[in-house]
Amino acid sequence: MIFTSDLTWIILLPVIGSLAVLATPRSIARWLALLFSAATFVLSMAIFFRIAANGYHFGDLNNPADYIHTPWINFTAGSITFKIDYFLGVDGLGLPMVILNALLTMLSIIGGWEKVRVKEYMALLLILEAGVMGVFMAFDLLLFFLFWEVELGPMFLLIGIWGSETIKHGMPGRIYSAWKFLLYTFFGSVFMLIGILLLYFTNVNNGGQATASMPYFSLHMFNGPVNIPFTGLTMSLQLLTFLLIFLAFAIKIPMFPFHTWLPDAHTDAPTEVSVILAGILLKMGAYGLIRVCLTLFPQGLHEFAGWLAVIAAINILYGASICLVQTDMKRLIAYSSVSHMGVILLGVAAAAGIGNVAFRMAALTGATIQMFSHGIITGMLFFCVGVIYDHAHTREIAAFGGVAKRMPMLATLFTFAGLASLGLPGLVGFVAEYMVFTSSFQVWTTITAISVFTMILTASYLLWMLKRVFYGPFNQKWNWLPDANLRETIPLFALAAVIVFVGIYPKFFIDVITPSLTQIMHGVSVAIRP
Repeated sequence: MIFTSDLTWIILLPVIGSLAVLATPRSIARWLALLFSAATFVLSMAIFFRIAANGYHFGDLNNPADYIHTPWINFTAGSITFKIDYFLGVDGLGLPMVILNALLTMLSIIGGWEKVRVKEYMALLLILEAGVMGVFMAFDLLLFFLFWEVELGPMFLLIGIWGSETIKHGMPGRIYSAWKFLLYTFFGSVFMLIGILLLYFTNVNNGGQATASMPYFSLHMFNGPVNIPFTGLTMSLQLLTFLLIFLAFAIKIPMFPFHTWLPDAHTDAPTEVSVILAGILLKMGAYGLIRVCLTLFPQGLHEFAGWLAVIAAINILYGASICLVQTDMKRLIAYSSVSHMGVILLGVAAAAGIGNVAFRMAALTGATIQMFSHGIITGMLFFCVGVIYDHAHTREIAAFGGVAKRMPMLATLFTFAGLASLGLPGLVGFVAEYMVFTSSFQVWTTITAISVFTMILTASYLLWMLKRVFYGPFNQKWNWLPDANLRETIPLFALAAVIVFVGIYPKFFIDVITPSLTQIMHGVSVAIRP
């Protein structure tokens, strides 16, 4: 039964591909990696078009468009029953993330074509893809946690082996940043597991089913006071469970003040790993915030919504402000991600606040579009930086000047990606930020008004970078610099096409996510009703 599900094969294809890559010669391994990543992307799109052809009913958590649910682990130790189901599903919230993961992994395989130790590199990218696919499709909390942990190993190795040799704190930057990423993420994972187990055993002790099913908990919300050991404090069970699990998502997003691992990881990671890190892994945190926290703990998130809105504003403004003093292109884009992910936090905070439900729904819709748009736009920006670094072997902004004369194609595509990132109308970044800011203003007026100021800062740091690198007087030092070749432009044109399509016709995307978000907002409205 498991192997008859297309959802299982979305996870298995990259795993089989990684084994095939390791077992074949280098010349064949790269093509096999591309073949299996392309097959995964085609399968994800086939699922999308099959659902679209049957009435565009992408469903929600309780009525997914495609799922498989079967027992997996079930054992009893004394009075404790422990049960994990093999429960995968896709709905309007998860399927776009599955497609985004498949697309960016396939393009990263193309981008990493000339890497040293290319077989191991490609194999780890495919294993990473499989783990992230599981996160976006798992409908069982314990299965979700297992897939959440699977991605740690490949990402740690990809940064630690193929990363930068620049010395940081007495060691190569790749070692420092890989360990920092691992320790931060693992720290959050510990609290996530505690929160999941607290929810699981509270449910069992109250006579509920022995299950960690997300659809079950979305319909059986537990509240009431709980005493925190050794502190003498009492708080609601929803708020406590939310805070425990939210910490893991906050680190991954990353939310201030847990963001410091991200600039180091981006600076020292290979280009393709930065694309996956910014385009996909950060979205795991945002996806978890909406799928798990807002859906299963709406009352807890509602109690925390004011603080979340404040932190979102800090993320947005701090991330944009610190971009103004960056000298490394990769580090600048990394801090811009901190700012743009703050927009998602603001949208979720508005959805969990008090106000007109239509505006709150629009804010959540904007936050979800921002998840997708940031993945596409930032992926394109990192690919652009990767091209110029591969040719010039530096990312220092001050080292360039007027190189558009030598790299007209890259300059055009880089400028396009920068304009998309700053929210130019007609491109996908504008759709997300417009919906979040205009809707959140009705719920968190002052905080949103302050946050909107970041639009000026975003335009400042992106246009400043583009001017200094590509325009102005030509630095004769680079009169030998070649333009991007065909292989390097394939990912850039592919992502540019998506940015334009969704930017011009966002209804296509909004219709996919609306059923799932409507169900989530209904649960939130019921939970916070006076």
